Amino acid sequence: MELDAEIFAVGKWNGMEFTAEDLHGMADTFAKLGDNMRVALKMGHNDEQKMTDGKPALGWVDKVWVVGEKLMAHFTDIPQVVADAIKKKLYKNVSVEMDLDVNHKDTNYPYVLTGVALLGADIPAVNTLRDLTHYMSRGAAFSVGRSVVFSAIAGNQQGDLDMDKIQELTEQVAALTLKLSTMAADTAMVSADKSALEATVAKFEADAKTAMEAAAKLRIDNKRKEAEQILEDGAKAEAITPAQRDTFSKVLRLSDDASVEALDIEQVKALIPAGKKVFSRVQAKSNDGKETTELRADAQVAKEIAELQAANTDLSFTAAQKMVFDRNPELAREYVSLNDKE
Repeated sequence: MELDAEIFAVGKWNGMEFTAEDLHGMADTFAKLGDNMRVALKMGHNDEQKMTDGKPALGWVDKVWVVGEKLMAHFTDIPQVVADAIKKKLYKNVSVEMDLDVNHKDTNYPYVLTGVALLGADIPAVNTLRDLTHYMSRGAAFSVGRSVVFSAIAGNQQGDLDMDKIQELTEQVAALTLKLSTMAADTAMVSADKSALEATVAKFEADAKTAMEAAAKLRIDNKRKEAEQILEDGAKAEAITPAQRDTFSKVLRLSDDASVEALDIEQVKALIPAGKKVFSRVQAKSNDGKETTELRADAQVAKEIAELQAANTDLSFTAAQKMVFDRNPELAREYVSLNDKE
């Protein structure tokens, strides 16, 4: 979250007189020193408070400027729990910390902003600042003269406060600080639990994906082996030729996992003529005196159909069969006669 707020004003504070020129000097100094003097938003000025132990930053000042008689600051990186506390008016005001008479690289700076603190029930020294919610719709060497905190009730122009009231307000601040600390701790715990749960879910999803991929690969490998075995057994039984076995393997695209996944094993079995042999011995001799072999009509038809489908994978079995019969009527008659006999 980001926030603009009034942090200082023209006037007499803690016995010191500040003019509009002084405020402009503070803004110019902030711009000149840049990262050499990072200014943090902190929880009050009491370093023994739990939330300020180790001086954790509740935000950072990245810009300072003057509007009229007010010194303005832009805060960045304010945690949501702090933003919520400001919105609920648990912390309504701020006070500033300054180093006075600072020398840096042979240059003297009368006022150097060093910190901004959130105040709850404390009365700020500079009592002309607007409520915070109004704005919500050292690497290099420094020589410091002295440090000043324009903080709770010191130099207040409203007059003295009753000590019982001060005690009451102090207790309220302590209670609110503890509540804010608890809220921050609970938020951190919820965040840690959420991260652990997300990590567990991510691992579970990764393991499930790996298991599914392994199961799919095993299923495809088993179906491929079954189809290859059917073709191999058909060739051994001389129901199809070795050439047909290889052609059928290509037509069925047994080397492609996606094709095997969609393959129907019954269609593979249908390619193998049951109880038939593709070879028939011809008694006549060829011109060179050697005995020749030829395919039965049904095997020859199946071979030519497979060749056509291998050349055109979009060609259906029926369309391929018609093409074979149209170009070889005699083979078609032999095929029909052979099937009538059987």
